Amino acid sequence: MKKGFILTALGGIFWGLSGTIGQFLFQNYHLNTTWLTTMRMLGAGIILLIICFIKDRKKSIAIWKHQSDVIQLVCFSICGLMFCQYSYMTAIYHSNSSTAAILQYLNPVFIMLYTCLVCKRLPYKKEIICILLAFSGTFILATHGNIHEMNITPLGLFWGVMAGLSASLYSLLPRNLMNRWGSLIPIGYAMLIGGIVLGIIGKTWTIQVSLDFIGIIGVLGIIVIGTALGFSLYLLGVHYIGAMHASLIGALEPVSATFFMCVWLHSSFTVFDLIGFILILSTIFILSYKKEA
Repeated sequence: MKKGFILTALGGIFWGLSGTIGQFLFQNYHLNTTWLTTMRMLGAGIILLIICFIKDRKKSIAIWKHQSDVIQLVCFSICGLMFCQYSYMTAIYHSNSSTAAILQYLNPVFIMLYTCLVCKRLPYKKEIICILLAFSGTFILATHGNIHEMNITPLGLFWGVMAGLSASLYSLLPRNLMNRWGSLIPIGYAMLIGGIVLGIIGKTWTIQVSLDFIGIIGVLGIIVIGTALGFSLYLLGVHYIGAMHASLIGALEPVSATFFMCVWLHSSFTVFDLIGFILILSTIFILSYKKEA
């Protein structure tokens, strides 16, 4: 359990760090979000698949022999992972790494609403409380309590909410795949497929990019530390402590993003941000509590 907690925590911290690195690159090198997301997914996909092939080459290839799994994998790659990565990076571009990471944690509320819809039931009391908390937290983050003035741009709010929605799709779509093939193989292929599709859609080969040594290190940091290593450590932690505990510890992502943003980039973080932060993240702990309210 202790090992699982440490691994999961490191995964969440590395995710938060990668978001702050992304903010640094957007601020100092004016990178295109499509280009950076494409490079992130392609690079991480290649690294994860190399690990998969070293561990079990036959299993890594066998997934392509099952048509239903291939269809699910393509859907997960584009509708889940590509959408998730792109919306998160775009939210950072239009706001900051902390706000994007916090809004991404609206995903448990989206999953809960989907569950109610599928099961054809009304939300439980605790779920209604979570909806109110999530909306209140988002409102406070967006307005700082002043309804006449937005604290973040409309695009920042839109893509932040999209990051939460896409994170819920990312969680729901690959369940059958991961039950059959584990976590790393589907995610490795999904990173690669999503990166290729996004690169083609965005014609990333036509985008002009100018990076010095620090910029290159930043891009490599997002690929290796924030994505490949972050996912690997988190999923390994899930193996030891289970998905529920891991999702709670994974909430360290917005905490670490806020810490790195304030300490490294000297960005401001107000009391209103903290209140919104707490309201949104509290939904994770409430929804994970098993006793029905």
